[in-house]
Amino acid sequence: MDKYVDAVNTPHEGYNRLGIRSHAKGTFHSYVKKGNELETAQMYRVAEGKFIVNITFGWEHAVAITDINDAGKLVSHRFPQFSFHDDMVPDFFRYVIIDERFRHHLWLSSPGGAGRNRVLKIEEMLKYLMIYPSKQEQERIALFFNQIDHLITLHQCKLEN
Repeated sequence: MDKYVDAVNTPHEGYNRLGIRSHAKGTFHSYVKKGNELETAQMYRVAEGKFIVNITFGWEHAVAITDINDAGKLVSHRFPQFSFHDDMVPDFFRYVIIDERFRHHLWLSSPGGAGRNRVLKIEEMLKYLMIYPSKQEQERIALFFNQIDHLITLHQCKLEN
C-alpha cells in the first residue's frame, strides 16, 4: 500500500471528524463544535476506499477500510491512510483486516508499556505479508461477503420488528 495524504487547514467553524472503533469494528463520525477543534494547524481529509489506522490504538485493532460515508471527514496525524494498489479491491480487504494474525501483527508493531503508551510503528505494520487472490477473485469474494452481511442485517431488522 502507499501512504495517502490530503492535508487541510484545521477548520475553526466546526467540522465532522472520523474515529475508528477498536477490534476492527469500523468507523464512527462526530461533529466538533466551533471552539473545540484540535490545536493543530493541519488535519487530513478522509477518502473512500482507503485503509486507515489509529496509531494510538493500533495494538487494539483500531483499523478500517473507509467508505463513501467516511469521505470528507477529518482526522489528525494519528490516523494515517493508505491507498490500495490497482490489483487490490478495498471491499475484499475489509474482510481480511479482521484476521486474528493481522491483529497480532499490529500488537507486535506497537511497542511500549501498558495500554495507552503503545504507539503503532507504521514501518513495522507495513512489513505484514499476505498472499491474496487475483482482482477478479477478490471482487467475487467481497461481493459474497457483502451479500451475507446484507442478509444478516435484514434478519436482524426482521427480528427487531
